[in-house]
Order: sequence, then structure tokens, then C-alpha cells
Amino acid sequence: MRFVLREGSGPHARAEVAMLTALGLPGGGIVSVGDTHVRVVPAQVPRTNELQLPQSAFGNGAGTLGQAVDVTRAVLPSATSALVEVAGTQVATLPRELIGVPVGVGDTFTSPNGQIRITEVQPSPHAVLGPSTVTSLPPKASTATPGAKPPPSSMVAGLDNERDLLTGWLQLVTETGEHGANGSVAGVIITGPTGSGREELVQAAAADAGLRVRHIDLRTVTTAERLLSKFEGAAAGMSSGTVLYIDRLDSLLDRESGVRHQAAAVTRWLLDKVAGAPGVAVVIASTRASMGDELDAKDLLRRTLTIAPPDHTRRKALLGAAIGTTDDVDLDILANATPGFSALDISTAVLEARATGGSTLSTEGVLEAVRNTPPSLGTMQLGDIPSYGFDKVANLTDVKASLTENVIWQLTDPGRFERMGIEPARGLLLHGPPGTGKTYVVRALAHESGAAFFSVKGAELLDKWVGESERGVREVFARARAVAPAIIFFDEIDALAPVRGSSTNNVTDSVVAALLTELDGVSSRGDVFVIGATNRRDLIDPALLRPGRLEVHLLLDLPAPEARKAFFSMTSVPLDASLDIDGLVSDTGDMSFADLDGLLRRAAIRAMRDDPHASSVTADNIAAVMTDDGSPTTT
Repeated sequence: MRFVLREGSGPHARAEVAMLTALGLPGGGIVSVGDTHVRVVPAQVPRTNELQLPQSAFGNGAGTLGQAVDVTRAVLPSATSALVEVAGTQVATLPRELIGVPVGVGDTFTSPNGQIRITEVQPSPHAVLGPSTVTSLPPKASTATPGAKPPPSSMVAGLDNERDLLTGWLQLVTETGEHGANGSVAGVIITGPTGSGREELVQAAAADAGLRVRHIDLRTVTTAERLLSKFEGAAAGMSSGTVLYIDRLDSLLDRESGVRHQAAAVTRWLLDKVAGAPGVAVVIASTRASMGDELDAKDLLRRTLTIAPPDHTRRKALLGAAIGTTDDVDLDILANATPGFSALDISTAVLEARATGGSTLSTEGVLEAVRNTPPSLGTMQLGDIPSYGFDKVANLTDVKASLTENVIWQLTDPGRFERMGIEPARGLLLHGPPGTGKTYVVRALAHESGAAFFSVKGAELLDKWVGESERGVREVFARARAVAPAIIFFDEIDALAPVRGSSTNNVTDSVVAALLTELDGVSSRGDVFVIGATNRRDLIDPALLRPGRLEVHLLLDLPAPEARKAFFSMTSVPLDASLDIDGLVSDTGDMSFADLDGLLRRAAIRAMRDDPHASSVTADNIAAVMTDDGSPTTT
């Protein structure tokens, strides 16, 4: 991404949060600028594409004032040692203003005591200075590549971006404490389904940052008192350069309200301790994205990293890492056979295949193990990108044009809205009779936009237990944000969000309130577009339908003759060449797309019944099933 270099004040660079988000650093981090590296923080700058640099960055090779340069996100190791000169004299203590600063050999900085110069740094050539950096050089190390990452665990295969991001966050917390106007940060939350590789990812990222991980085991903890004892022991033993890893906290927060509130308070106490300890960070692992809300500690846990359920690409990477490169297996076939598998499921299946098939694996051997391994994520709703686009949508020219303007444009070219000084719509409602293709056209839209697609039936989120339905709403939006750009499609949204006060229970009223909260959270939703579909627009709470929420309303009525003709021209059912398409279009005027699809399916079955060797549907086949249905026959 290109920025125009401007001079700024303070030790760090500054840029607009929107530009940093595009770089994958919404909260700031380290970037490469020219021949140097700087830490950048979000701030208000005069122009969106400006990067304000400290004066030292220009002297260290960032570029020249006013120059447009490429800026990229960078992950640097923590400096184990460095030689630093102040006013020409080597110092024994690292200057405080260099804590958390990325440096390279030969870099210079200004200070009240004179010019600071970096004469050596390990690992070289660039690293981040921190509280644990010593101002002397160790003996010459081995021939390993400086700053090289350790071999990744097979559980973190396919998580390169997440690994880099978590490494940067851990460095930011342990090296600077993120002290600022809003106080200190204790750490981050990492969420994802069980078996997704959360702990392995933390271990890998901590190793990249030069930190050690201390695991706080909560498997035997069932009370708030026992939790406090565990955390007191962890707090007493904290030392710089440590990441406290906390897992299985969910089980305590799932207990009765008394224990839940006490556990949240005890956790908050530990977070306060960590925030005040230099060089220490905490990572809380959870299976749900609402952990920050439940702990009421967003000020201390400002960042959440979500590991999405493995898609095809990551499943292929996981299989490749677990199997290795010596075995003759087809990873694409195996990835296609493992939807719903977590990273742990895949690792387990490969281990089983090795146990039964020996050291050399085959595609069929792994497939057999896959068939014997139940997918732990099989019931989860996964973000998916459908395989068909608008070319498979019969006609509906106006609908496709409106979807392109309101959804695709803002996901692929948001600049056109900025030029016109308007905010794009964030939600849309499709309404019309059943079977008119509402779900089908939305899935095609997801393909055209390249967005992950989350389809939710309205009634699926309703739960009789207090708070569970609202939590389900938050979870859907959290998963969508994690893989943005994404489209959330609420089918039968009238069942989920009816007019408040019209129901005999308070569940739907609370769900409406939760939906309104998420829909209004435009700044935090990222590239998430919400679409609802209904057969009864009049039953939906009006607050959801106003501008700023589901503001664009599109009617999908029974298909017009040209749409029905387009449907018959693109159907996968082979139609006999003698079939009168125009006559068929004329005789199906009261049918929806679903009705037409059902008609051809029944006609194909009738054709196979009449002739086992049939290869196409004839007019007689269609006439027969239409007569059976009580519909008019073709002429």
C-alpha cells in the first residue's frame, strides 16, 4: 500500500486507522518503509494516505519528505542484545525511549542526551528492542538464519497471517505495554473451535517474538476460589518475557450466575496485575467470540484473533504438514473429503492412517481413516464461498444490478462512495413469495463479491434459555468479521425479528435488540454486509427496516416470462430438442423458480420410468407430470 511521507512528532509513526486496517494492523504495529522499519499507531492525520514519520526515520532510509512509497506490514524478532552508543559512547543500559522501537544496524535517533546510534543488534539485521534486550553481544551463534522461524507445528499449518499478527501483538504488549491515554493492555483473546490449534498458534507466535509461554491449567478448577488460587500463583511467578496462556475459562463462565460473575472478577484482577507488569502478556483462549463481553475487560483485552474453521485451502495445508512431502497422496481429494474437520481431526486421521498403513501413506489409506474419524465441526455453520455466480441466475436483471450497486461495489471498490460523499448501505431485505430464488441469488452474490457466506435460518438462533439467542447473534457477526469480507444471510428473518410486543415471550424482543446493536455497529463490523429474506415483510420489526440497517428492499416476485425462458435455457436437466420452450413458458405463468425446478425434476423421473435409457425430457413427460399435478398441459 502506498503512503505519502510527512514529518510527524513523537517516537512512532502515525496513520489513519482505515489505512492500518487495510494493512492488517487496525491497532497499529510494525511496518517496513523504504530501507527501515517503524512502529505505527492509529491517529488523525490531515489526509487518509499520509504516513507521519518521526524525523529519525527519514535519516534511517525511509525516503524523502513528500515521497510516495510502498508500506508493508512486517514481523520482526525481539532483540536479544544490542550495542548502543549515546553521543559516541557505548551505554550499559538501554535508553528508555528505544523500548519497543524496531532498529537496524546503523540507525540513529535523537535524544536529550545526544544522538543515539545502533552499532549492532542480534538477531540482525532488524529487531525490536525491549526490556529483555541486553546491551552486550552474545558469543557468535550457530549458522542458523538470523530471525528465522522455527519449523511450524502441523496444527498451525495455513495460519501464517494469524501467526504473524499474533506475534506482532505479543511484541506490542510485552515491549511497550501499549501505555497510552486509555491505559495499559494486558493481552489478547484468541477464539476458535475446539481442536483449531489455538495453543499451538500461541506457542509458535511466542517463539517468533522471543517469549516463553506459561500454561495456566484450569482443567481441575470448578470454583472461583480455586481459580483465584491458580491466578495468585501465576501472578507471583510473573517475569519479563512471559506469555500467560489461559484455556478452559469458558467452563467457569458457563456455570450459575454467582460463579460466573466471581470468575469474571477474578480474571479481571489477574488482567490488572499483568497490565502493570513489564514484559508480560496474557492470552485467553476461548471457543466463543463473546469472551471479551463476558469478562467486561475490553479495555485490557482490546484485540481478538479468531481462528476460523478450516476451509479447503487450510485443510490442504494441514494435510500436507501432517503427511509430509514423501508420500504419494492427492491432497486435493483429501481436502475435499474433510469438510467439518478441525485441525486436530485431521491430525488424528493421519495418525490413524499411519498406525494401520505403515510409514508410507496412500490416498485411499488416508481416506479410510478420514471415514472413521467423525468431524467435530460438522454441525457448525462455516463461512463458504458458493461455486456459482450471477451467470446461473435466470434473468432478474434489475435485482442483480441493485445487488451489484449496493453490495459488490462497496466490497470491491469503496472509493466510489467516498468520491460521492455518501455512506453505502450496510443491509438489504429480499422479500417476495416462496420459491422465487431469494436464497439462490444471495449465494450467487457471495460468489460475485468473493465474500464468505453465512446462511442462518431465522428460527435456528432462538433458544429458550435467557441470553443464549442474543449470544448466538453476536457469534454469527463475530465469525463473519473474522473472515471479512463476508455476507450474513438471515433466511426467514420474520421468525427471528418479529414486531416487538407481538410475541408471548421476551426472547424475540431481546433478539431484535441484539440485531439492532450489531447492525448499528458499522465501524466495528468491517466488511460485513447483512441480508434478510422473508415472505412476510409486514411481520418484521420496523426498526430493522429503516435507513442504516436493512434499508434496501428488493422484491423477488414470480418470474416473468423472459425469466422463465432463461431458466429453461440454463437448466442442467437435458431437454429434448423438439420441446416447445415458448409454449412451456406460457403454461407455467403461475410458477416460481422452485416450482419450475420441481417440475423438471419430476419430469426427468417420469422419463426414466417410461424409458430406462432416456437421456432427455420430452414434452410428453412434462405434460404427464403437469396433468398429475392438476396443472394445464402443454400444447
